Amino acid sequence: MKWREKQDGFAGQRLVVVPRPVLATALQQPLLRHLLPTDAGYYPKAKGHTCVRKNGCPEVIFIYCAEGNGWCEIAGTRHDISKNQLLIIHANTPHVYGAGKTKPWTIHWFHAAGANVPFYLERLGVSIQKPVVPLGGDVQLFSLFEEVLEGLEHGFTLTHLIYAAHSLTHLMGLILRHKEEFYHGETSVRERIDKSIEFMKGHLREPLNIARLAALVNLSRSHYTTLFRRVTGYAPLNYLNHLRMQRAVQLLNTTELSIKHISDQLGFSDQFYFSRAFSKLHNHSPSEHRRRYTA
Repeated sequence: MKWREKQDGFAGQRLVVVPRPVLATALQQPLLRHLLPTDAGYYPKAKGHTCVRKNGCPEVIFIYCAEGNGWCEIAGTRHDISKNQLLIIHANTPHVYGAGKTKPWTIHWFHAAGANVPFYLERLGVSIQKPVVPLGGDVQLFSLFEEVLEGLEHGFTLTHLIYAAHSLTHLMGLILRHKEEFYHGETSVRERIDKSIEFMKGHLREPLNIARLAALVNLSRSHYTTLFRRVTGYAPLNYLNHLRMQRAVQLLNTTELSIKHISDQLGFSDQFYFSRAFSKLHNHSPSEHRRRYTA
């Protein structure tokens, strides 16, 4: 590995590396073997930052550009990295990366090892040919990068490493969620879908249809359905049913309302249809649910 950067680093720079003997032992632990940060750091306005690894890195590298821009060359192809994008470099892959000249990047980064790392890469849809993922900006992303880094900074005891590892698991979950929300750079997608979900929550009793929900956020019916499924993993009306079932559980657990009254509140025209839908999801009836969870 060869580094070329400012001799004294960058103002505010942070960097932590887990000692490799500690790492080897940690990856044998049941709570750590699936996903573990091996290195982490934060480089603000990293002017002149360049890294060359002719033989690659044993771990997978994740670099999130919070401000400015940077670049990376992998397998003879140059990739530009902009604000709110995540660069992922596969293990043992030769590469060069660095900060942009006019607007040098501010980056949060970590290296990761563990049995689940390939599955995360598959879910993110990245490859050596497509290493950049648009995520959008989110203060929670920054907070979780900070938690991973801070967890390692505090020490390398089993407790410290478990905390850092589980912080990374949370971060990876958020990265996956953002990848879906900001797919193809549509940064307003989440706001639109959230608006329609809030409308659903306030109108659970009404017979909503996709055309009405799509019109609410100024989208065509087909485009709305596609975006909704991308963000939530559900078709819109299936998600509406999900919200109704969640509300049903709340009412069954916390009130003495009759099953018919709950069914009416949730927009079911037939109490027995509501009971069948509830039973299909929970594998027991609303009455049985109330007996089980309020006794």
